[in-house]
Amino acid sequence: QVADSYGDRIRYIKSETDYGPHFCWLDGIIRATGDYVHLQFDDDWLEPAYIETLIALMQPDVGFAFSTVKVVNTETGQEDYLFKSKRRLPNSGIFPVKNIEKYVLKRLISPAAAIYRKQDLIDAIYQGNLPLKNAHYHGVGPDAFATLLCLLRYPKFGYSQEPLACFRDHANSITTNARSDETKKQQLKAAYQDVKNFYKELKWLQRIRRMQQFFKK
Repeated sequence: QVADSYGDRIRYIKSETDYGPHFCWLDGIIRATGDYVHLQFDDDWLEPAYIETLIALMQPDVGFAFSTVKVVNTETGQEDYLFKSKRRLPNSGIFPVKNIEKYVLKRLISPAAAIYRKQDLIDAIYQGNLPLKNAHYHGVGPDAFATLLCLLRYPKFGYSQEPLACFRDHANSITTNARSDETKKQQLKAAYQDVKNFYKELKWLQRIRRMQQFFKK
């Protein structure tokens, strides 16, 4: 009913069969008609200025743009913030990927906080489970690889200090649910580590290819 109220301004697509989050994301991304895509989860929300602020940062050499995230606990109302680091990111703007790489390899920039190019998201999500992947957890893999792939492909990223995305911390959240169960917590951690290892392997391959090109000259 909410979707219908927007008329032809949006397209509402519903799959009758649940093939998992990756297929759902990919289906929507492929059908998108614009150059940029944001993956919005149904339990989060965006501030009105989110799109225009981050799109303004998407220059040709910028792989993705994201904002500080406000996390709200639905039971206590307590608020916390993600990615808010004066030392690493002193202000809003465009920065070299080295400013964020170590952070991404320790934690995760959720796609729900960022805007990506359509083709980069397709390339990150289309393959599903990553090569040489050992650990599996619901939804884990392409959500982290989307950002890591952009770190490989582009020299810069965009960032807004203003908390323009808001995540709800509640019992049904995948990450919240995993934190409350030690087994799930370890499974989640192992699944993300697989993705990070894959990124490191690709980075080494990228360096080897550059060296080969150098010696050919």
